Amino acid sequence: MPLAGPVLGGLITAQFAAVNFKGTQNITLAMAIGNGVVINFLATNIYQGQAVGVGTGVGIGTGTIQGIVGPVVGTLINGFMLKSNIKGTQAINMANAIGNAFATHIATGIVTSTAAPVANGTGFGLIQGVTGIGVAASIYAFMQASGLTGTQAANLSFAIGDGIAAAIKIGIVQTTIVGAGYPPVPTAGVDIGKML
Repeated sequence: MPLAGPVLGGLITAQFAAVNFKGTQNITLAMAIGNGVVINFLATNIYQGQAVGVGTGVGIGTGTIQGIVGPVVGTLINGFMLKSNIKGTQAINMANAIGNAFATHIATGIVTSTAAPVANGTGFGLIQGVTGIGVAASIYAFMQASGLTGTQAANLSFAIGDGIAAAIKIGIVQTTIVGAGYPPVPTAGVDIGKML
């Protein structure tokens, strides 16, 4: 399933409810975070990997990102929240809710790639190009557009953005490469694409 801001926002809203996070602007905040994260991610992410397999040619890869776990993302976000002096009684719950939602949604994203000169095989690599400042700026823009202009809005945006960008570096992408190639001999090459 392609990544979508409203879907991530809905997952964050559900996670807020699960940790009894109460506020009149919960849905608005969740949607601003969801849209900000996904819009930036889709615009900036690049998958770069190594391909191994058989057949000299070009193959098309499809795969997913693995290894991004909600509690780890939540811990990363909470660490950046503490650095930004966001220490409310619900800070850890907010961070964990966002982390769990992000991990759930990113696991549904599909990586598409082109491998050369490997026609059939497997690709392994990382998502690159996603930066904390970029994610933060996108979240902050959606928060401002939604009327969320509190004194900690920018700090919260940067804490979430930095946490998400750090989490992406943990994930490993694995693709399955299929194509036409000859001769059927062991081959290695590059696998490049992006997550949709």
